[in-house]
Amino acid sequence: MMECQDLESEGVEIIVGTYEEFVLGYKLSGDESEGEGRHKLKLTQSFTNHSHSGSIRSVSVAGKYLASGSADEAIRLINMGLRVEHGYMQQQSGTITCITNFGSKYLFSGSTDGTICIWKCGSWICEKTLHAHVGGVLDVSIHPSGKLALSVGMDKTLKTWNLIKGRTGFVTNLHGVGDVVRWSPEGTYYAVGISNRLDVYNVETAKVVYSVPFGKRVSSLCFPNDDVVIMAGDKDTVEVHNITKSKKLSEFKAHKVRVKDMRFIVEHNLLVTGSNCDQYIKLWRFKDESCSTSPTLVTELDTTCRITCLTVWSKSIAKSQSDIATPEVESIDKTAKTNKNDEISDDDEKVNDEDDDEELSKLRTSKVNKTKLGKLDKKSKKNVRTLKEQGKKRKVNPSESMVPNSNKKLLGGKETKTVDVKQQSKPIAEPPKKKRKTKNSKP
Repeated sequence: MMECQDLESEGVEIIVGTYEEFVLGYKLSGDESEGEGRHKLKLTQSFTNHSHSGSIRSVSVAGKYLASGSADEAIRLINMGLRVEHGYMQQQSGTITCITNFGSKYLFSGSTDGTICIWKCGSWICEKTLHAHVGGVLDVSIHPSGKLALSVGMDKTLKTWNLIKGRTGFVTNLHGVGDVVRWSPEGTYYAVGISNRLDVYNVETAKVVYSVPFGKRVSSLCFPNDDVVIMAGDKDTVEVHNITKSKKLSEFKAHKVRVKDMRFIVEHNLLVTGSNCDQYIKLWRFKDESCSTSPTLVTELDTTCRITCLTVWSKSIAKSQSDIATPEVESIDKTAKTNKNDEISDDDEKVNDEDDDEELSKLRTSKVNKTKLGKLDKKSKKNVRTLKEQGKKRKVNPSESMVPNSNKKLLGGKETKTVDVKQQSKPIAEPPKKKRKTKNSKP
């Protein structure tokens, strides 16, 4: 009963994106109908948003904001505190395939155009555009220190990004398309789902320390702790593995046909799974942090929509993200392109230059979250802020034509403005016509 009250007080919500272009929110609460003897959780719908014009491909939470990426090439923002739309951003010319955040400071978006955009939360300015993968970016994951990022794409490579300098650090040939990549909570390991297997790498050695055949495509990963990884994909079961012991802890049937996405709520040892086949959201509880035994089903709900992605938001998550310290970043150009001479190795990863090697070696010996974040780039402060802030600061002439907020767009950090044509246009005097000279005309 205590856990139910904690979940209600924290305002835990499961947010899903769907093929039907909807973003749906479901709140966790206690089920009073179960009586005093049994305490069960239930899911009740809290909001519905239909602002996208394409299927939702990714959702992520950055502080009090919810970001959703879609096939319509736009990122929509929702203020979860006020429950209002906050505006949208459109910088990339392709489907937004993945969105992830680092605390409440920065948002990272990958697209089928091969770029990764780094957005500054609050002002929502695109600080940098990284040209990452030929053919499109499939997934991005940020190191807990904020100094490194991993990305996988259609070019069958895994790229390690030095976020201090804004350029590629390592390039690894995966011999297959990597669909998903994740860092462990402490940054000791990172896992890559390649076709029908999962490879877990050790950061210190950059070698595969644990490889698991899954049989089907791996589409979702999560780390309950630094030693345990949970994997799911195009089959109906979810597998739990211990990395240090190199063994499978448990396997249980979660959905029909496939599991599309999942998230782990560390504070309550709860696993949230969603499927686009049976259209269900399911909540599973593990007995302890080790996840050594199979979980029990707590609650489930039929969304009647084909789920493509999901995430979890709560007041405690928003607060913890705002407390994350981030490293100082050098001021560099907004657009950082990868070097054409990037070396790609089959087994080992190679460093592009000595500076990157020094930065990465410092990271391996330093503690996570030790430094604080400076500003990425001060050049773009003059760009547009959010729609709400613009409405407060901008003085409007009564004679000027007004435009609804829905027509104001954030295009690459700039707001499109419309002006009354009649008010701005002025009559232009026509130049005098020259008389044509004829044979009979006198000079």
